[in-house]
Amino acid sequence: MIGQIFDPGATGYTFVKLGVGVRPVAMGNAFTALSDDGNAVFWNPSGLGIVGSYYVAGMVMNHLTFWDYYNLTSAIPIGENDAVGLGLSYLGASDIEYSERGDELGEFTNSDMLLNVGYGRSFGRRSNISLGASIKVVRGQLYKYSSYGVLADLGLLLNPIKYLYFGTVLKNLGTPRRYIDKYEYPPVNFRQGVAVKLPIQENQLALGFDVSVYPDLKPTFSVGGEVLIRAPSILGSSNQKRITGFAVMAGYQSGYGEGTFSGLSLGFSVELFVTEGLYLDIGALLLSYGYLGTSERIALGLNYVPSPRRANK
Repeated sequence: MIGQIFDPGATGYTFVKLGVGVRPVAMGNAFTALSDDGNAVFWNPSGLGIVGSYYVAGMVMNHLTFWDYYNLTSAIPIGENDAVGLGLSYLGASDIEYSERGDELGEFTNSDMLLNVGYGRSFGRRSNISLGASIKVVRGQLYKYSSYGVLADLGLLLNPIKYLYFGTVLKNLGTPRRYIDKYEYPPVNFRQGVAVKLPIQENQLALGFDVSVYPDLKPTFSVGGEVLIRAPSILGSSNQKRITGFAVMAGYQSGYGEGTFSGLSLGFSVELFVTEGLYLDIGALLLSYGYLGTSERIALGLNYVPSPRRANK
């Protein structure tokens, strides 16, 4: 059984490799050291220790034309230095034709669902050390067969000096799942990231770089950046007006197949003032898989900040 759980040579659960959130994916998945919003429960649960605001967001994705992907994620602070994260994801494709003995065609549904619960806490005088963990329950269905698995993520986030961040996360430790008489093993993933967040007056420039290692794949790297504009002089608005933030993100991740633009991503988000402390975030992105096609995602989120400061991006 131990060999089945930690077999280093075979991985499955392809569903859990899909990125969550417009901001992280648009930045090329270079988010291990930048996990400072409600998406942290999926990327690096230690980032929940520095979120500092209530967050809920939903995302819809069309994946390579015939797959639909839905995601709901949230962060709930329970103290000044810690928060709980919740996430729910669903990936499904129906009306897929199959052949039995080459003479009959039918239709069946292939789907995966994931429930994610995480916790993160920051320590230190400047809250410059954060630890976190999450548990994921995965259910898969293929035709009339279903399977279950339980996975765990462990994360660390360091902020040794101002503006500089280091992140480490070990993802998808857990049990294999079984379809009939075949086992599918979890894609254990080690990610290491470094990032800088540079304030420019009321605006911010964020840059991230990640290295990702799976046991059965070559290491890949991710690089991404975000320009966040909040200055009223640029937006042409003030805190009392509707638009309080605008961000443009771009990134690249290696290993996304062949093609001129394979692995490139581009996205944007707009933050709208709703009422005191409450902000609405609307975002979209385009990710290229090269010759295989593209993936489009749209997200809608609410961020409630109890203090006068604006919502984290």
